[in-house]
Amino acid sequence: MNRTRLVRMRGEGGFGTIVGLVLLVLVSIALVKIVPLHVKGNNVYDAMQEQANFGTVKRFEKIQYDIYQVAQENGVPLPLNEIKISKMGANIKIEAKYRTSVKVLGYEYVYEFDKVVEKPIF
Repeated sequence: MNRTRLVRMRGEGGFGTIVGLVLLVLVSIALVKIVPLHVKGNNVYDAMQEQANFGTVKRFEKIQYDIYQVAQENGVPLPLNEIKISKMGANIKIEAKYRTSVKVLGYEYVYEFDKVVEKPIF
């Protein structure tokens, strides 16, 4: 009697394993396409923060071009005219804005980068 019950139970967990593996593969594919967009955006944001420290030393055009260069090195579609730098009292304000998209499993994921860095000028 025990043997017949064990024979019927064999292989019943296979469907759940297959579904789990398929979900794991789908999530992995999505992450491989989406995460690089965020990493590149963070590289541009880091460059904005770094360049804001040079507000008194560099001209605004040079700061703008340096941020643009970092964006180009990372393959980010950030136009030069979308990097805006202004001085507000004792602060420097750097704004950058771009939008990019990638197709993930038939769905179009849109990444919108709209960051502002504001730091005091020493």
